[in-house]
Amino acid sequence: MISVKTFGGFGIECDDKPVTLGRNKGSKYIQLISRVCVAGKKGLSKEALQEDIYSDDLNSKSNLNNSMNNLIYQFKKVAEKAGLPEGKIIAIVDGKYNTDPDVDVVTDVVLFEDYIAKARKQEDKDKKTELYEKAFNLYKGDFLPELDDLYWVSRRAEDYRVLFNECLDYLSDVYLEKKEYKKMADAYHKACEIDRDCEWQVGEIDAYRLLGEYNKAYVLYEEMIRYYAEELGISPTEKMQKCYQELQDSVFSKGNNGEGADHDISGLGDELLMDEYGKPYECLFPEMSASYHILNRNMSRHGLTVFLMLITIADYEGKEIKQEEKAEKRMAALREAINETLRHSDAFCRYSKTQYLILLTGTGVEECTLVHRRLQDRLKEVAGPRASLNYKIITYDDMNENAEEKQ
Repeated sequence: MISVKTFGGFGIECDDKPVTLGRNKGSKYIQLISRVCVAGKKGLSKEALQEDIYSDDLNSKSNLNNSMNNLIYQFKKVAEKAGLPEGKIIAIVDGKYNTDPDVDVVTDVVLFEDYIAKARKQEDKDKKTELYEKAFNLYKGDFLPELDDLYWVSRRAEDYRVLFNECLDYLSDVYLEKKEYKKMADAYHKACEIDRDCEWQVGEIDAYRLLGEYNKAYVLYEEMIRYYAEELGISPTEKMQKCYQELQDSVFSKGNNGEGADHDISGLGDELLMDEYGKPYECLFPEMSASYHILNRNMSRHGLTVFLMLITIADYEGKEIKQEEKAEKRMAALREAINETLRHSDAFCRYSKTQYLILLTGTGVEECTLVHRRLQDRLKEVAGPRASLNYKIITYDDMNENAEEKQ
């Protein structure tokens, strides 16, 4: 029995033993076996096989027939040497290239498509869910990522991503309906590990919110917006903001059980006294953003200014710290320095792996500079004399100017 894996990377096993067809993951041998196995029982013509394998190889296009015959001949020798009995895996059946009928070949992508096709036709909801779960569990990542520069691979990879989305959408709806929130969280978590850029984290956060695991939901939300800000340069989307609002609503109403919510204030004091008295308020970025806009409106009526200070940890030369473990330790020390230095009326949030954002009220530019100096002095006491901080002061007018420049 031969098992061929294409999701998340190419792999092949013969009777549960790994087979290696050379070190080059993008070799013509791997292209050949992948293309034939993906075709399934339908097989494919020699012309189609040649076009997909040699589409970008100008040196072989002059004599495609000889190139293909030589590739298949050499492949059999390589396959036999690698551990496939007699190199048997590819054969010509009814004029088409197919897997050898004498060999039991199982390909993940063929099973994946088969499960989804059957699920679409299935009327029994439990059986339909089971088929979608089997397909979902087979998907381990993009289709043949080592060969994503080939047209036939990139086209199919996109098709399979769409099918994976179909599985996830169906299963999440079923889990939500059945109140199987842990299964819902696990499904979205797997999807996030495969691709962090599809906002699937929102689904995982919603699942933990429904489970009542609010701390975990908040941590995931903070990780999500930090990733989007730091890695993608994107501020929280409308979908993310809605997710955060629903999380906030759930936390504040969890003691009311949905009855008499307009009048029942039991537990409200506990929620509003969560921050530690005498220390600055630590929050997430969406809270910081909302607080900044509200305060700026109110303070401007009295001729006062609200400042944002973006502080970045640096080494003794003033360069940003890139080493992840060192940065995390320095950020922990900076958090301690912030808590011990800022006023109770100030607020701060973590903005990236190396930055904190501080909201200062009722101060001027000179006072902001003093705050930076006090923070740096305290950080040196906590983290050592080589610790340093870079900072930038941001006003509401600065942000308006930047927005106008982008437009």
